[in-house]
Amino acid sequence: MAEINDCTFIAPQKEVDVELTVKRSRFIGSIRIALSPERAGEILKTFPAIYPKANHHCWGYRIGVNAPLEHCSDDGEPGGTAGRPILGVLKRHALDNTLLVVTRYFGGVKLGVRGLIEAYGETAELAVKEAGAVEMEFHNRLDLACGYDYAKTLAVTLRKWGFGDERQSVVYGVDVETTLEVPCSMRGEIEPLLQEMAARDFLTKIEWQAEQIIRPKQR
Repeated sequence: MAEINDCTFIAPQKEVDVELTVKRSRFIGSIRIALSPERAGEILKTFPAIYPKANHHCWGYRIGVNAPLEHCSDDGEPGGTAGRPILGVLKRHALDNTLLVVTRYFGGVKLGVRGLIEAYGETAELAVKEAGAVEMEFHNRLDLACGYDYAKTLAVTLRKWGFGDERQSVVYGVDVETTLEVPCSMRGEIEPLLQEMAARDFLTKIEWQAEQIIRPKQR
């Protein structure tokens, strides 16, 4: 079970693409959510198609929580002039599970080492500012089932736990099937209560899905 501190992280509020022109070179900053290095790699592979004929797709990411995995690439620009400034912006804003790509179309004027560092850093900052930031929390989908005689009691219990009607998806079949998205920080609290209900034959199914979903942290 994840610790409470591993449940939440700061992430972009939205995915964005912003543009900046520096001495005729066109820089495009793109922010994407990525929960794994593999997902970041998949996203990076799409950029040549999105921005054809671009000269560089430089990037940085921080993936994980508390001690995130950090990696960056200059993608052909002089060493240290692109990836590191991009990653530095992510670190300054403490964004996790985030990929930031800065695409460049060369405009014919060389910017020099200092100019490249400033252009990539400024584009990254602009993208982060446009995206905003929000505290996110990992959730797991929970599938419950009960007989019709216990359905009302279950719904009331879930509401007491903070799962209002808008957070419950209910299907009426042989049993009453209820699906929830449970915040990571709540799972340890409610799991033994659910097991107690099952032991008393109030619940006929308790099934946690392994896939993690991210949602803004509930206040």
